[in-house]
Amino acid sequence: MKLAKILFVVVTAALVIGGHAGLWLSDRYPDDLKLKLTILNAIGWAVILLPALAVSRWAAQHRGPSGSSSSRDNRTDHRPS
Repeated sequence: MKLAKILFVVVTAALVIGGHAGLWLSDRYPDDLKLKLTILNAIGWAVILLPALAVSRWAAQHRGPSGSSSSRDNRTDHRPS
């Protein structure tokens, strides 16, 4: 499963980088349009990836060191003992 995630990230990054290389090497579009499209793409990826990374880190902190995905643990149980 971890290998599949790594492979997905590598393939996605290669496609994005390849697309940008193709865009910038093309003489079909003016340079100012290339820059605008590159900035728009970077903003789009940031809007998707930054919140996903933040949620992932938040979830990892709340899972604790054991990595269990149990929704109940002693830290969140506020009932008197």
